[in-house]
Amino acid sequence: MVWTSVFQKAPQFLMGLILAFVLLAVDQVLCNAQDKQSSAPKSALAKVTWKVTVPADTPGGSKLYIAGNIDEFGPWQPNAFELGPLADGKYEASLDIPVGTRIQYKLTRGSWASVEKSIEGAEIKNRTVTISGPQTIEISVASWAIAKPRASTTASGDLRWSDFSSQILQARRRITVWLPPDYRENPQIRFPVVYLLDGQNVFDNQRAAFGAEWQADETAKKLAQSPSPRLLILVAIDNSKNRIDEYTPVSDRIAGNLSGGRADEYLNFITTELKPWIDQEFRTQRGPEATAIIGSSLGGLFVLNALQQRPDVFGKGASMSPSLFWGNQYMLEFFSKPDPKVNQAKQRLWIDMGTQEGESPDGQSKAVEQTKQLVDLLQTHHQDRYDVKMMIDPDAKHHESAWANRLPAALEFLFPSPQETQLR
Repeated sequence: MVWTSVFQKAPQFLMGLILAFVLLAVDQVLCNAQDKQSSAPKSALAKVTWKVTVPADTPGGSKLYIAGNIDEFGPWQPNAFELGPLADGKYEASLDIPVGTRIQYKLTRGSWASVEKSIEGAEIKNRTVTISGPQTIEISVASWAIAKPRASTTASGDLRWSDFSSQILQARRRITVWLPPDYRENPQIRFPVVYLLDGQNVFDNQRAAFGAEWQADETAKKLAQSPSPRLLILVAIDNSKNRIDEYTPVSDRIAGNLSGGRADEYLNFITTELKPWIDQEFRTQRGPEATAIIGSSLGGLFVLNALQQRPDVFGKGASMSPSLFWGNQYMLEFFSKPDPKVNQAKQRLWIDMGTQEGESPDGQSKAVEQTKQLVDLLQTHHQDRYDVKMMIDPDAKHHESAWANRLPAALEFLFPSPQETQLR
């Protein structure tokens, strides 16, 4: 989305008047314009300075970056926000940040392969700070991750790639299709299709954003070769820098900026552009009973919206670790009301969450509580529409490896064997 400043729209002779108005009522202007590039009032900003001491064995000339959850830090790009070196060997950078912003971040040397670690070399929790006013944050990095040789691809099986051009998104998206064993040898067979969001993370460690993949290809191969085989086509859709906007059905504020709300547009891209192309290019079963969609985090939120909006396309979905906090818990509010739509066949919906996800100020994960609340709402108000299965995964974190571990069970639920169907 392109944000246009109100100053750019004003004729030259009105600039002084508009400037005076903004100084008096800047909060309202920002809200109406939804302008990410506009500056917050001076009273709402605080200068935050980071001063970082690095380990003695840090290679000379190393660059240092902050990766975190605000736009200036990527968000979560390992080489987006650079700190400058000082004469004493430390690094420093400053940023004006809205008061009240809660930041999560880590230090890197330019990639996740060189992220900061504990003194023992173990993973550390995200650093957090809530901006209450001007402050200097002094950090001592204990150690760095030891860079490993670049791994060869972990993708396997019959894979096809395409840079798909979308008129709706006005952009290209990388699409990776995995075909089941014997696809070529059995030209008379058509196969169910699973669409997976965050496609970079689905098949290949080398392409995965955090170096860990879902192992969807290995899982699908095992399902295809099981005593009750499930032969599936997998379609992985890469995300983009607009991921937050495209995966969320309503807007919310991140670090004071309004983001999100384009999920219906992205859903339109999948259902009216991508799916017809997939159905044309590959031997697919095209009905909703044979079409699933899977996503995690904000992608899990998108899955809930997709099943609700397009039951004629998706008869199955897995919402893994859904970000139910988004939009003041918009999805919980939505499903708290009875469903006015009538669906001929029940949709199968897998929902899961790890106990180590989200904040737990009282020892109980809020994310787990919200997940259980969602399932209760679905079973109370939408029992005629959704066949729901929930998994609360003990000690699991918000991470690709956790979703990889749960994917086999999710697919087995979404695509039950004929024997399991008869028992229901």
